[in-house]
Amino acid sequence: MSPGGPPAPAQVQRRKNLRKLNQSPNVGRFAIVNHFNTMVDALAPTTNFPRLKAFLPQNLWPWITNYLKFLFHKKFPFPDASKSRTRCIYTVAPAAGASEVRMAIAGDWGTGTQEAETITNLMVQTHPDLTLHLGDVYYVGGEPEIKENCFGVRTGEFDGVKWLQGVQGSLALNGNHEMYANGGPYFTIFLPSLGLNGSGEKQVASFFCLEVGGWRILAIDTGYNSVGFPILSLIPLINRIPAIGGDCHLEKALIEWLRNDVKPQQNPKPTLILSHHQYFSAFEKAYTKPAKQLTEFFPKQDVVWMWGHEHRLSIYDKGNQDGGINAYGRCLGHGGMPVEIATPDATKAPLQFYDPRSTLLDGTPVGVNGYVMAAIAGDVLTFDYRDVSDKRLFVEEFRPAPDGSLGYRVVDRGTILKPPPVSQ
Repeated sequence: MSPGGPPAPAQVQRRKNLRKLNQSPNVGRFAIVNHFNTMVDALAPTTNFPRLKAFLPQNLWPWITNYLKFLFHKKFPFPDASKSRTRCIYTVAPAAGASEVRMAIAGDWGTGTQEAETITNLMVQTHPDLTLHLGDVYYVGGEPEIKENCFGVRTGEFDGVKWLQGVQGSLALNGNHEMYANGGPYFTIFLPSLGLNGSGEKQVASFFCLEVGGWRILAIDTGYNSVGFPILSLIPLINRIPAIGGDCHLEKALIEWLRNDVKPQQNPKPTLILSHHQYFSAFEKAYTKPAKQLTEFFPKQDVVWMWGHEHRLSIYDKGNQDGGINAYGRCLGHGGMPVEIATPDATKAPLQFYDPRSTLLDGTPVGVNGYVMAAIAGDVLTFDYRDVSDKRLFVEEFRPAPDGSLGYRVVDRGTILKPPPVSQ
């Protein structure tokens, strides 16, 4: 129950009992005084979310204990598009009377925190056509965590938080944390609850294609091959060491689906790629293998690429690494986790803007959570970035050019996001 919402059934019953005591000639008001603690408990809010600080990487014990539960479980088989009657390709049109398709997007949201609850409520307040999650349900995407952090079912000591769906449905990507539980709960519990309402099926695979107006949205699964060396790859900070974590390469079935079903090269459209892991970064390790695999399909075309994984908001100019495709990178990994604070190194990637705000959380500096509202009207793609207080931070738009490049315009610069500091 959210603060300010209707009282729980237990609260209602306790209040009835207190009224009966107050009206009793034998007990009277003396009972009210003696039951003061019961009255306080009855009137207290029952919302009970885990605090953000529970997910700080230095609190290693809950991470390790949750990871070890699935250490010897078999990896869930990667599903292909054969079970989808549309081959995981869906056409999304504006709702009746609307001129655009609107999508609310968040990454690294599945924590069950108060911040996650706020973000999912903000996302659906304006009735988006779709809600899209970029992956990561914590700690390891196990069945109780999917139920509590995505379905709003209380499975332990905390109230649940529900991932809310858009008017036309919802879809979710796979992250490395879902794969710490070997993917089973993500594929068998979470995905069957999602899908597009008019498609006649639930979400079948961890990849999909949305044909929306003049744009194509291509969601790829970088999470499936993101888990590397046993135990060590599961520990935050340590898993950033080269050769410890996975390389996030795309499965053969996904590549074959692109080649035989989506056919981006034969049927080119301006494209927004969604993934969990970052292609490049001014803060952390980059995962360039998927971008190199995609060169077959986008040899002379610029794309927009939005990812999570890093728990922050950052906006990049067009760039590429290790022979990968040209992409305007957008990091959106600040949906529910403590937002990481660090000084960027703009020599590593073409960072244009990031959110430098910070506050102290249990003595640790953290940033501000948020999400983005994306809209496609004809051939124009617009991103409206919002924080957890629903403050507008930045608005930008992309428009395709005939030569495969993308026109770019800042619509609202705002005052919050800043360019990286100049290197001395």
